Amino acid sequence: MVKQYGIDPRLVIWIQKNTGHDLQTFSDLAKIKCLDSRKRNFSAVKKIEDVRLPSWLMVKEDDFSLIGEMTRLKQLSLHDVEIDDYSFLIRCRCLSALDLQDTSFSDCRLLTELPALKKVLLPAYSQLIHIEELEQLSCLIEIKEEKAEQPGQSCMEIQLSAEHRASCGPLQLGDTAHLSIDGMGIVLFSAEVMKSVIPGSDFLTEEFTNPKQVGAHIRKGDITAFCTGTGGDFILWFRSGYPDSNAEKEFPVMIRLALEVRGGSLQFCDLFWLSDWNTDFPQEQILSLPDGYYHITACTRRPEFGYWGDDQIICLYFNKLEEMPELSWPGVPYLFTEASEAEPDETGVQGQNKRDYMEMIRQLYGVEELQGCTEEEIAVVKQYFDPLPSALEEFWKRAACTEEIHKVQDKWIRPGDFNKWDWLRDSDYLVILIENQGCCRAGIRRKDLGKTDPPVYVAADETDDRKWTLCTGTLSGFLQAALAYEAAFAFPFHGEELMYWLTEEELETIRSGLEKQPFGLHGWLGMDMSFYSNASDNMVVIMDCGDLEALYGSASETGYQKLMEVMEGLGEVI
Repeated sequence: MVKQYGIDPRLVIWIQKNTGHDLQTFSDLAKIKCLDSRKRNFSAVKKIEDVRLPSWLMVKEDDFSLIGEMTRLKQLSLHDVEIDDYSFLIRCRCLSALDLQDTSFSDCRLLTELPALKKVLLPAYSQLIHIEELEQLSCLIEIKEEKAEQPGQSCMEIQLSAEHRASCGPLQLGDTAHLSIDGMGIVLFSAEVMKSVIPGSDFLTEEFTNPKQVGAHIRKGDITAFCTGTGGDFILWFRSGYPDSNAEKEFPVMIRLALEVRGGSLQFCDLFWLSDWNTDFPQEQILSLPDGYYHITACTRRPEFGYWGDDQIICLYFNKLEEMPELSWPGVPYLFTEASEAEPDETGVQGQNKRDYMEMIRQLYGVEELQGCTEEEIAVVKQYFDPLPSALEEFWKRAACTEEIHKVQDKWIRPGDFNKWDWLRDSDYLVILIENQGCCRAGIRRKDLGKTDPPVYVAADETDDRKWTLCTGTLSGFLQAALAYEAAFAFPFHGEELMYWLTEEELETIRSGLEKQPFGLHGWLGMDMSFYSNASDNMVVIMDCGDLEALYGSASETGYQKLMEVMEGLGEVI
């Protein structure tokens, strides 16, 4: 019999809004690093009735104990909630930022059980007990103002460490902020400049997904962003002027952006925040700046633990200008590199693995000549889905009939298939890939067909065409990741068995020894997938479904031998 756990319906919705998907396995809880009850980053469901709970969960009002199973949780922000028992906190030993100001929290003894705590926001003094325990904490503590007794103060603070300064207003140049993101980028803009955007609109897919759209905004300077290569936890240092030579040596991965500031401040956020536009930012995500134009120099380095997004420091330098400078970004700026030195290429984008999917097919599938579909074949699809995204039409015309890419695990949809199956023609999504047993589909929304490089969504229910979740932000990114994933099933050179279980320690070996690829899949078969390689014709696919699974191989013996320099002895056969 499956053990059942109770969960308050509010916590169910918070988890979905913070992670972008429903809980599926108990181990999913341990993957959550940030939980904010006010987060609006995703177009998530609004009612518990619309969430499909797994068999091990049952709705139980006022039961928040499962937060204690989020053992990797680093940031927790709860608002307007009354909880009887906060003892679950002591199991969240990775917590570094905790906001409980607008809750029923009272017992300060629990805070002494959190060794990683760097900042805590607490309710008013009159609500707290055992406040003498706060003296044991060497972190920044902010106490909410007493409304009646302290009308002249914005907040009451205790400063227990000379290294930390409390602030209840917006950040200033010289301050430091902590930001956890689920997307692969950080966005900056001034709310006054972007006031024409309709609240609640999906700015991300409408105006900030296609690389050309992003590049146009960045050159204009109304909203800017950079790709971090991964979600994770970031430490942002805000500084004035430009980095000096010492800073350039310490943080060698560097890009130059620009932005217009109006209203005396700018906001910074996770890329996914833009999918449900909202300028009601918490104070710790607002930077106070005089109005004007600014050069923004963003610089960083690979974190000491070896992979991006692990408490990674990003320095942001702001230098005021007389007018908006000219920028040459054609698309998305990348603030990460897997090369030993960060050198911009001719487009101004940091050095990355920029292989397009045409090149990937040749290398990973060992193909000399690619075969595409004819105009007549593609015209069949246009009877049912018109216009076609140019990125999809290009893939079909140049590569979709290459036989090697169809000798894999799953089925790529070809234009001719639309005359075979009614369900393809009648769907609200233009389906492009189907899992071999029909358990998962990937497709493009009809309303996104006019976009050059639209996002791709996945549906895990064979019969329910209503519930689709975001898989990748662009079709081109999906093609890269999906082609790499499918190639791993067809490699002539691979391990003794196809798939392996991995431990966290073994994953660290892969992260430190191989180059992480700048693409991934979210939600395919309920898994998040990342990709690593050390040669153009080999690939390791890491599948995170609560447990860690891997499959790997190469199109050549040389590529396989190079891969095995890292992979030898890793994993347990599934």
